[in-house]
Amino acid sequence: MEFFLPGVLLFLVAIVIVMVALPKAGPLITAILAIVFLLYGINDHYAMFAAEYRLSTWQDSLKIYAPAIMIIATIIYVIYAILAFFTTGNVPVPTVPDILVPSPNSTTGSIMSSIGNVANSIKNKANNFISNNNGNRNNGSLFGNFGNNSNRRNNNVSRSFVETF
Repeated sequence: MEFFLPGVLLFLVAIVIVMVALPKAGPLITAILAIVFLLYGINDHYAMFAAEYRLSTWQDSLKIYAPAIMIIATIIYVIYAILAFFTTGNVPVPTVPDILVPSPNSTTGSIMSSIGNVANSIKNKANNFISNNNGNRNNGSLFGNFGNNSNRRNNNVSRSFVETF
């Protein structure tokens, strides 16, 4: 119980500070406070576990510097990228090899001639169909002649359909 109540009290005080004072602080003050508390935490941790750090190997003592090294390396890389982007340095661009493409006449000649043959045969079939069905008109009547079977189209499509198609 002796560690629980002070911890709860400290937690409640931290909540009050965060809710009341921190929104009024600017980003610079917040960043400075975060760095100060981080350094205090690292120092307190190192002081609390000094015996364990002394008994560890020499490589383990370097682990504490790994985040700082990575942050510094990232900042240097970003600064270098910004300077490289905004300076007049030339970036070597390799030349693109020539692509040999066959002439359009040789590749599309056979395709276009076959498409033309298909279009002509469709046109001829449509003209033959229309000329064979010209005599089957409904003599100008709006609804046709229902009693007379001579004016029916005999289940053939109309000329307007062929013209639309």
